[in-house]
Amino acid sequence: MATMITSECINCGACEPECPNTAIYQGAVEWQAPDGAMHPALSNEIFYIVPEKCTECVGFHDHEACAAVCPVDCCVPNPDIPETHDVLLARARQLHPEQTIADDAPSRFKKEGGEAAPAPAAAPTAAPAVAAAAVAAAKPAPAPAPARAAPVARGRVEKATVPPPPPLPPKTFARELPGEFDQIVTNLGAARRRPESRLAFLPLTLLAAGQGVLGALPAATKRRLEEAVGDRRFFNAQLATAGNVFLNLVLYPVLCVALAVVTGRAALFSSDVQGWIVLGLVLAFLEAAWRLRESVFRGVGVADTPLRGAVYGLLLMPLAGLVQSLVGRRGASSGVSFDGFHAGQVHFDEKLERARRYGEVFRLEDRADAYLFRLEFPRLVPPSSLGQELGLPSQMPDYDYDLALENGSFVVHARVIDPSVRRITGAAPAFPSEFTTRVPLPDPVTGFRHRYRDKTLDVVLPKVGGAT
Repeated sequence: MATMITSECINCGACEPECPNTAIYQGAVEWQAPDGAMHPALSNEIFYIVPEKCTECVGFHDHEACAAVCPVDCCVPNPDIPETHDVLLARARQLHPEQTIADDAPSRFKKEGGEAAPAPAAAPTAAPAVAAAAVAAAKPAPAPAPARAAPVARGRVEKATVPPPPPLPPKTFARELPGEFDQIVTNLGAARRRPESRLAFLPLTLLAAGQGVLGALPAATKRRLEEAVGDRRFFNAQLATAGNVFLNLVLYPVLCVALAVVTGRAALFSSDVQGWIVLGLVLAFLEAAWRLRESVFRGVGVADTPLRGAVYGLLLMPLAGLVQSLVGRRGASSGVSFDGFHAGQVHFDEKLERARRYGEVFRLEDRADAYLFRLEFPRLVPPSSLGQELGLPSQMPDYDYDLALENGSFVVHARVIDPSVRRITGAAPAFPSEFTTRVPLPDPVTGFRHRYRDKTLDVVLPKVGGAT
């Protein structure tokens, strides 16, 4: 009988890469006949098996590979389509004309106790037929069929796990610029704004002078403001934070003295204010130590320390919104609202890693002369029981990817190519086999140059008329 997938299918996708005949398709995906013709999907909701291409693995395995890896045992014989060993063997030869499939090729009909084991019974005389039957009856004794049948009951894969492939060689695409990536970025130089007139420099100069005040803003707001300005001569998040720390050494003592004078606790020109000045300095130092605690208490470099805001930073949010609206939005980025969630009591899957598997962790820096794009690929194989069964490594193998400029957008299409990891796409939580990231580019570009290393894709896209 041909094999079918029942409605208990959970769309894990484990069966698809196991089929030697590409007879298994995802729901709503058209299937391709051996002559290349495309046909409508047999199911729009779950994986399905094309009967015309199913050989029940005759000619390749002594068991049905899809049933062996199915975690819910929904790959079962179809009672409406009974087929014999000879019919399935002939179909396997038709589907694979480039291969030589012998009469004694692996077949589930030849397992111990199978009624169809004496397949060569078409001999012209009875005596050879009896001899052939005797040989066939004696043959299962040395065969390891019972030992191999055990993994099928546990849902294990019979074949050895394919080792991860080596890193992909460098790739080039249409409209890719010549030259080295680093050299092109070096030629661009530091990011610089190009105001339309000299008068436009005045508000930018005022912004640079007021960095100490804006340094009280929360870290995410300062990063967004730095990206929006696009020129660190006028706003630098690190410099603004440092300036605000020193500003508070003056501001907090002044506020403490003012509070003491207003409440009548001290006279302005008396020695009583000295204690309030010290109180203000202590508060400023304590707040600075808390804002930069990684650097103060653990020796982390300032460049790697979160640039936290001051206690009054939220009061300056309207001012930050005004500045950002005046300078305009320059670039786009994606992120996650929190990092990490627990799935059950054992597995842990970071939300950031899940977002990488959908191509959602990227950043586009919009400079006056170019776009700088960075996208992070998945780094870890998601935890799953099937992955443990297959003995998959924890590190994610490299994805294959294609890059293109289409209709004013930069497009990244990436896919899982490692056969071992591809088996668990769909079975593990939030693990698609491929993703497409499309980022609009407001300004035309001359082309792009990319660099892929350490699971990170960097792309520079010089603008038309910009310096290269």
